Amino acid sequence: MIKFPKIILFFLALIFLMCPLGYAESVRIIAEDDWFPYSGLTQNGIKGIAVDIVRETFKVEGIDIEFDVMNYDRGMLLVKDGQAIGCFDAPRTKEIEEVYYWHDEPMYVANSFFYATSDYAGEIDSIKDIGNRKLGLTQGYGYGNAIDMDDDIDKVYSKSDEIILKKLIAKRVDFIVLYDRVADYLISKLNVQGKIKSVGLSESTGLYVVFSRKHPDGKKYCDIFSSGFRKIKSNGTYQKIWDEWDAKLKSKTSSTASK
Repeated sequence: MIKFPKIILFFLALIFLMCPLGYAESVRIIAEDDWFPYSGLTQNGIKGIAVDIVRETFKVEGIDIEFDVMNYDRGMLLVKDGQAIGCFDAPRTKEIEEVYYWHDEPMYVANSFFYATSDYAGEIDSIKDIGNRKLGLTQGYGYGNAIDMDDDIDKVYSKSDEIILKKLIAKRVDFIVLYDRVADYLISKLNVQGKIKSVGLSESTGLYVVFSRKHPDGKKYCDIFSSGFRKIKSNGTYQKIWDEWDAKLKSKTSSTASK
């Protein structure tokens, strides 16, 4: 049996202690599959502005993240029931305020607009201007208290923003609500420039990762996210994400317009 001098054993033990372990803490978060460019499933996996923000927020705290990609409505239900830790992108509305844990500040603020077909001559200055006409919305999405809490609106729900856009063009609904960058992406994707137009601001909405009140790790990761988010805003990572995506989306829009 070979005997090593104690000094060698000491240095070997020291090296072992200084080396990082072969694994890091990880968390699984639900990412919405159909809300590009914020979060959407592509041929290259889940991509989007919010996807990058969530990944970098946990990364700065030393936590690896794995995304479970699914329909937003289903993801929110799993988090509500404690079967998942978190889901994004969720608006903080009165309807769900007490259902989830919320990190300190929104990941970003997005503007949603009312859209009509291009032959519509009016504007929508308030929800009252919709009257008894049909408003197309996506099932499970939050649109702010003015819409979500109003039971008098004739709301027609569909499974995705793309479907409600197609319904608008087919005049199966009178108006729809879409968020700014999502609308730009879908109009380009479906090549329907000039067929619809924005007719009024709906709301400026903060979007969050919601964390489960019923999952044992929900509060823990909510607090970690709040801490990590502050760090990526202060170290420049957050702005870098936006700059890279703005350049990428501008390039795609220019490419589509030139065809």
